[in-house]
Formats: sequence, structure tokens, C-alpha cells
Amino acid sequence: MRDLKELFGELVKAGVHFGHQKSRWCPKMKQYIWGYKNGVHLINVALTADHLRKAEKFLETVAAEGKTVLWVGTKKAASKSIMEIGTRLNQPFVNHRWLGGTLLNWSQVKKSLTRLLHYEDVLAKSEANPFYTKKELNLYRKTADKLEKTVGGIRKLMLPVGAIVIVDVSKEQSAVKEAALMGVPVVAIVDTNSDPSDVDFVIPGNDDSPQSIGLLLNELASAVQRGNEIFTKRTKEETQQVKKTGTVSSTAASVSEETPTDVEIALQQLDAQE
Repeated sequence: MRDLKELFGELVKAGVHFGHQKSRWCPKMKQYIWGYKNGVHLINVALTADHLRKAEKFLETVAAEGKTVLWVGTKKAASKSIMEIGTRLNQPFVNHRWLGGTLLNWSQVKKSLTRLLHYEDVLAKSEANPFYTKKELNLYRKTADKLEKTVGGIRKLMLPVGAIVIVDVSKEQSAVKEAALMGVPVVAIVDTNSDPSDVDFVIPGNDDSPQSIGLLLNELASAVQRGNEIFTKRTKEETQQVKKTGTVSSTAASVSEETPTDVEIALQQLDAQE
């Protein structure tokens, strides 16, 4: 974990302290505002650093327990960082559009994911087994590309979710509400124009600058990575203990269970629908 003084300087350099115009502010963010300049609110960076550290500790604990962290940020400034972090950590992410019911009605959303996996399987095997025409394959490819944008990032989503990280709670209101109804802790970057009421871990900061968003998300991602390493280390130790004693702990048992691949799950669900 980086030194607090160094982090403070990086936050200022990335412009995390720049909020929105005074006329667009949310009164519930008053406690995080240091002042204003040229009609623009300035966020208290000391509070940003403090709340960021608290959020990091929480996410590290969640990851150390082997739970999933869902990353959400669909605005242009956050989309790239969200996808990079989700891919790097091998965790679910939403960077194009939040589908209503992703948490509350996962069984229905999963049908779209099943279709995506089916089309990907068909396209992967089309060269070896040319069963479909070129026109059909082009249609499947277009459909798969469209589904990839909406549900491609959540193909590894497993309920229940340990925590959800959100960029811009004003834009992602549906995700925040679903998380609150499901009892999923919300960690969010909140600007001066947003309502932090439903956020469990508020990180006051600029949610419009790619540099600001990237810095804050990478700090959170590092915490999750540390938690994953702790979980992996503990799992290995328990597995070694199993070999010595012959007893299986709950963590080692859950990791050692054989799970079907995404394609196998998709084909099973298609057979069930038929």
C-alpha cells in the first residue's frame, strides 16, 4: 500500500479534487467539499484519501474471503479502466450498459449470456464444421458482438456478490438501487453533484476525468489483488493440510469441486429450454 503523503500528491496531480459547478451541487455532499474557485466546488482531498483507504481495506477483506467484486462504470471516461481492471483481476464488469435486473433478476439476464456463449461456440466451430451458411454466420457474429457489449463482462458473475464498485452513482442509479435491495455493499466514486445516500463506502472525487477515475480504480484494484493473493495462499495451505490429514475444509472443498465450462453450461440450458 502506497504512502499516504505520496497518494495525496497523486490525487491532486490527477485532478481528483475538481467537482462540479456550484449551481449543480448536491447538498448531501457538503461535508466533502473544501471550498470553491471560479464557481466550481473543490473536494477535500484529505477526506478522499482517508475514505479511499477505508474502501481499500474493505475490498481486500472481501477478496480475501473469496467473494466476487463487480465493477461498474459505463460512462466514456470510465469504460476503458473498468474493462482493463475486470480483465486483469478476472472479475465481472459492466462498462457498456447496465441491464436492469442484473442482480435482482439474474436468472433472466443469464439467458442472454447463454445465447452469447452458444453463438461463440457456433462461430468457433464453424471453420471445422461448415454447417451454417455465410449469411447465417454473419448474423450470428453481429448478434454475438451486440451481446458481448451488454453481457460479455459478466460471464464470470457468481451470486451472491461480495461488493460492487461504481463510478458515477448518478448515471448508475439502477445498479445502486439493485445493490441496496440485494444487500450488496456499494463502493463508489461520488462527485459533488451526486447523492451518496445509498453508498456504503463514499470516495469523494472527480468522476468525469479519466485520470482521476483511473487512479482511484487502480488503488481499489490493488487492494482486491492483495485480497486474492491472501485467499489463494490460504487455499493452498488448506489443500496441503488435506493431503496430510485427509480432512477437507470448506474452502478447499469449494475450490476443488469440478465446475463445468461456460460452453457446457450454455448447452445444458439450451437443452433444458428445448
